[in-house]
Amino acid sequence: MDSRLSKQIQCSVCLGDFVDPVSLLCDHTFCRQCISNHSQTSRGLRLCPECRRPYTMWDLRSNRVLRNMVDAVREHLSAQQAQREQNAACGGPDGARAGPVVEPEKLVCSDHAERLKLFCETDQKLVCLICRDCEKHQGHKFKPVEEAAEPKKEMLREPLTFMSKENKELEELIKMQTTEITKTEEKSKQLAAQVSAQFEEMHQFLREKEQKVKTLLEKEERAVVEMMQKNRNEIEEKLNRGREEEAILHSVLETDRADGFLQWWIENGLEIVEGMRERNENGPESPQFKSRLKGLSVMPDYLFLGPYETHLQFFVWKEMLGSIKPVPDRNVISDCHDPYLRVSSDGRSVTRTSKKGIFYRQKDYRPLARTHKTFPSGQHYWEVDVGEKIDWSVGVDGGCISNTNKDIRLQLKHDQGYCIKEDGAETEKELAVKPRRIGLYLDCDRRQVCFYNADDMTVLHSTTYPSASPYSLSLSPGAYLQGRNTDPLTVCWN
Repeated sequence: MDSRLSKQIQCSVCLGDFVDPVSLLCDHTFCRQCISNHSQTSRGLRLCPECRRPYTMWDLRSNRVLRNMVDAVREHLSAQQAQREQNAACGGPDGARAGPVVEPEKLVCSDHAERLKLFCETDQKLVCLICRDCEKHQGHKFKPVEEAAEPKKEMLREPLTFMSKENKELEELIKMQTTEITKTEEKSKQLAAQVSAQFEEMHQFLREKEQKVKTLLEKEERAVVEMMQKNRNEIEEKLNRGREEEAILHSVLETDRADGFLQWWIENGLEIVEGMRERNENGPESPQFKSRLKGLSVMPDYLFLGPYETHLQFFVWKEMLGSIKPVPDRNVISDCHDPYLRVSSDGRSVTRTSKKGIFYRQKDYRPLARTHKTFPSGQHYWEVDVGEKIDWSVGVDGGCISNTNKDIRLQLKHDQGYCIKEDGAETEKELAVKPRRIGLYLDCDRRQVCFYNADDMTVLHSTTYPSASPYSLSLSPGAYLQGRNTDPLTVCWN
């Protein structure tokens, strides 16, 4: 705890306690003299020593709260240090942690000033030879301290083995978490290089956009690494406590002073062993020990830029009002032989027909067409031209398993407005602008679906799905509506 408190009041420049702390607009804080020296040595633009954000000397703000906190923490740490020294001098609790076994010369009977050479099994306490013959110990069972200490030492060996094993596992968790953090940082660097290479092909508008995307990447990296570091810190904290307790048990077991050991056992040992055991609800203690690994796991690398990582150029170019139009995935629509649908020869468009079919369908029947190809992995993007149609749906479909529909669609119903349909359930959706072209982004690896107004790349809806089955693009030209909704739905390839 002391170490963690000390770090909170340290300046990252001089590594000493804050002196007259001042904060920048980015909320990073330094000693006033440290940031002043940094500013004087900077050539040209002044950058924050921690996040590299530009600042001016006008941005410096005195941090009175932190200054008061520094003084309070110093007083607290000084008081704790003085208490530890006092306890160590008199063999108190904190002093006992450094060496838990009391020295033999201090183990003297308070009544008879004799060495405590016996252990009273009845009272579970150390006594001297004179105490054994006293009236208050009549009929009690006694053992020499060496003989009484041995079985209790045996009781410590099992928890010590358990603790040693767990500490090794905690060390391994920390190594694995450190590896994941490194992978995240390396991946961030690779993505930054990828973003820079793509933006080099564009002019000033794209250079400004590049900086915005990099800022987003840095924010995502900080958020991911911060969570990972917090997880690692929690593991390290448990490991440090475990190592400290392990050292105490080692020290106790290695002592050859049985009387001192028994005194420690009376004061601390039994409580430590009992505290490590699982407790049954409304029952006795379990022979099992409580694991500190419960609830701990390594947080994997999940840094991801979404469409800006897999379709960066297309998404940015769309923001340039169509001046550059790369081609999304080309996937033709399958002719499902539904008499209510007509698929174009190139597989790009699907149209609703007036045909009623052999089995008369209800007048608002909405037939569905899908792409030939299904997508079990990777990231994919399509755009579908809906034009001025008054009834349609665009989405992804995972087929039907055990009579359960696995579909996610954005739908316009002529008499009800927009809605989102997920696994058979419908939710109304208010859209500020009527889209003429729908963008659909499918991330199979992260099981995410996003709908966009492809005219300005506004996000209309974003959701995730639990199933790992492959999905296909699905389209419905909607109800026939007596010929008022016969325009096609078209997958855009340019």
